[in-house]
Amino acid sequence: MLTVSVVLETIRPYWLKLIIDGAIGQNFSQMTVYLGLFGISTIGGNLVSALGFWLGDKVMVPLAREIRETVFKRVMDLDFAYHVEKSTGSLISAFRRGDGAVFNLYFNINQELFRVLISLLVTLVFLARADLVIAGIMIVMLLINLWLIWWLISKNLKTRSEFNTAEDEVSGVIADSMLNYETVKFFAAENKEKDRLGKKFDVWVDKIWKFTNTFRLMDISIGTVSGAGMMLIMWIAINRVGKGFGASDLVMVAGFITGFYYQFFNLFFRIRDIAKSMTDLEKYLGILENEIKVKDPEKPIKLDKVSGEIEFKNIGFVYPKNKSRVLDRVNLVIKPGEKVAFVGRSGAGKTTITKLLMRFYDPSEGAILIDGVDIKDMKKSDLRGLMGMVPQEPIMFNNSIKFNLAYGKEKATMKEIREAADKANILEFIEKLPKKWETQVGERGIKLSGGQKQRLAIARALLADPKILIFDEATSNLDSESEKKIQTALLRAGKDRTVIIIAHRFSTIRDSDKIIVLSNGNIVETGKHETLIKTEGIYKMLWTLQSKGKLPEVAA
Repeated sequence: MLTVSVVLETIRPYWLKLIIDGAIGQNFSQMTVYLGLFGISTIGGNLVSALGFWLGDKVMVPLAREIRETVFKRVMDLDFAYHVEKSTGSLISAFRRGDGAVFNLYFNINQELFRVLISLLVTLVFLARADLVIAGIMIVMLLINLWLIWWLISKNLKTRSEFNTAEDEVSGVIADSMLNYETVKFFAAENKEKDRLGKKFDVWVDKIWKFTNTFRLMDISIGTVSGAGMMLIMWIAINRVGKGFGASDLVMVAGFITGFYYQFFNLFFRIRDIAKSMTDLEKYLGILENEIKVKDPEKPIKLDKVSGEIEFKNIGFVYPKNKSRVLDRVNLVIKPGEKVAFVGRSGAGKTTITKLLMRFYDPSEGAILIDGVDIKDMKKSDLRGLMGMVPQEPIMFNNSIKFNLAYGKEKATMKEIREAADKANILEFIEKLPKKWETQVGERGIKLSGGQKQRLAIARALLADPKILIFDEATSNLDSESEKKIQTALLRAGKDRTVIIIAHRFSTIRDSDKIIVLSNGNIVETGKHETLIKTEGIYKMLWTLQSKGKLPEVAA
């Protein structure tokens, strides 16, 4: 299909030659026939070309979607550690360039590059029939330009890679500033952010000039060689006129070399775009090369009936990035239905416990068991499906309240959604909103207050009806009245469930079955609130300081 359209479009100078021959010989019937063939070449070539592009798009669109979904799925599957280290702005920039590169590569390789090569081949065949010397000069010009393309594109690729890095850093600052615009406003730091971006743009400008200047060098080099070759060919053709070389032959040669000139530039642009797209695609598809370190087992065990017993056996953990030991030989059994709180100074390892339990990381030493089964022997999705998590700072999708609340249970009925909202003390608030459940919460839930987001997160966790509930101080942003209602709701929700609380505000853990005090990665105290405040130790000290108002919260 593509070959037919290119041949039809390329041979038009030959039909012009025959039309002129007919005109000179006053053979009007011949002129009419060749004029019709010229029209078929022009109109038919365009129609066949459009059909070829349409058929190509039928392949390209599903392919582009599959690649994008594959890369996106890989990003979602990558470990918690990857997402902690990543730059969202740079990642989005890589996605944007990569998506464009997929389309460009397919278009340039399967359509344009093939089109140019066929056109050049047809041109050389007809020029060789007219004059072998002219065809020879065209081949020499082609070889010189191909060498120039190889040399110039090698320079272009290097500068493109450097420019991509600078572009990612600019995108990173822009995304970072937009996500943290509240902090910018709090400190009236608009100019500071502009200056921070400006420093990245200083590097960006330097890299983009080096990158774009390679294009100017390409234009000058290719254009000079091609222009000089065309002038030489025209000079030879003109001198051939009257020596077995007619005026129609001159017109044909002029038509072919004019088309050749632009086709060669097109070849140059296609190769350049392919090289650029390969550079862009390298980082995009490089995402797939990131290793998933917390892997699912080959033969996973699925718990059919879960009681909720959790056992930490000789757990040690060192964060892979900074190599700091956070937990050291932690041994603990949490019985089914127990409400257990973890407290301690900042950096004691409280939040790390929950990250290990959910397999965001694997322990450096030891094992974690649920109902006697090592969590490494379970699929991550099955494991996390047993748990409901309410973080200290819930992040919401830029979607409706209903979407966010029902996120953990797709087929939840409206009755179940309302019941979860009621238990979390947020139903009345939602029902009073003008758009009620369809109210948009904004990016990261910015349209909601901290307390509203926390109550929505609690409702989301309760709706999923997990066997194990984890609260990273779920009431820290609530007023006293709401806190009391939430504590009552959590008490009801905790029935027949194992509850783990990372405690910052001690008023939320007084009724815990067991309080675990961590210090330097070790369990140093265990007991109920009434027992621990009578014992000289870390818990009594922290409780006393907080009760006197000197320590409003204890950081995780």
